[in-house]
Amino acid sequence: MNFLKKIQIYWDYIEKKYPKPKYVKNIIKIDIDELKSEINKKNFSFIKKVIRNLHKDSSVIILGNAAPKDLKKTIFDLVNTYENKKPTFYKMFNGVKNFYRIIDKKVAYKYSTYAIKQSYYFFNWNCKSKTQRKFQSDVYNFWRYTKLLAGISKRKYEKNIPSDNKIDRIQIVKYPKGGGEIKDHIDNVKNLRVTSGLVMSKKGVDFKSGGIYFRDKKNKKVFVENKINDGDAVIFCGSIVHGVSKVDPKKRINWKSKNARWYVGMFVEDSDYVKNRNTATNVDIANY
Repeated sequence: MNFLKKIQIYWDYIEKKYPKPKYVKNIIKIDIDELKSEINKKNFSFIKKVIRNLHKDSSVIILGNAAPKDLKKTIFDLVNTYENKKPTFYKMFNGVKNFYRIIDKKVAYKYSTYAIKQSYYFFNWNCKSKTQRKFQSDVYNFWRYTKLLAGISKRKYEKNIPSDNKIDRIQIVKYPKGGGEIKDHIDNVKNLRVTSGLVMSKKGVDFKSGGIYFRDKKNKKVFVENKINDGDAVIFCGSIVHGVSKVDPKKRINWKSKNARWYVGMFVEDSDYVKNRNTATNVDIANY
């Protein structure tokens, strides 16, 4: 039996035995090199432990040093190419272009999750410039490992186009000072069990208050941003309620400023060819 099949069987077993996690219970930190080394060695005992941590124990795992040291420069180089372009929006049909959009209070309620943010969307078929390819490579050098951890092959969906129904989409997100946020929500776990993202800012340096949180069984927010360094990753089961609390809400929003909370999110999305698309959804925490 191959390594991936063993992981898939273990996920099936643990999902049948234990209910899906809804609330955070533990915060764990592992260095990315350890995770990659154990996966490369096909250490199934280690992988089972991590899967138990994620699902059975409702843990959020911080993966230390997950991003290359120069990834932030690459991100800013990409962002700079959009500085003189108007925000746009495109549905995910064949030929969709990379684009960015400012999501403010005027449009936030049009989305499946309420957020105040600036997002830059990247699709693999459009990553042709040297900077785009470097960004894509740096992200996938991390994401392929968490895909395998979630029970799918490392390169699954990478070459898909929208008419294949499911596609990889990488998103650079800026939560601006002055109230950048995303409210309580859960992610689309039908396409990918494990949510993963690279945190590209440091609380206390790039911003003072707010940041990522998870809900515990008493519905209280558990803030983890103080434990995260610039370049660390966060992985967890997307069924755990989470959000980003308002970033420096007493400031005035400046959409052009790079002094903000930055994040790189990796998602397997249903394209717009799919009716009744699976998406992230807002959560009424009192009734979850």
